[in-house]
Amino acid sequence: ETTSTLKTWLYEHRKNPYPTKGEKIMLAIITKMTLTQVSTWFANARRRLKKENKMTWSPK
Repeated sequence: ETTSTLKTWLYEHRKNPYPTKGEKIMLAIITKMTLTQVSTWFANARRRLKKENKMTWSPK
């Protein structure tokens, strides 16, 4: 799955789930997504986690 790399990054950085621009570029290249798509994915993922009131994510 395309987002498994993003989920893994989010889980490993759950204390500070905000990738730098360089990290976003690297993740975009790895996942073959655009920088905008990666940024949007992280914004939505953080919103989902906050809504569920849990800042942990087990990667699948």
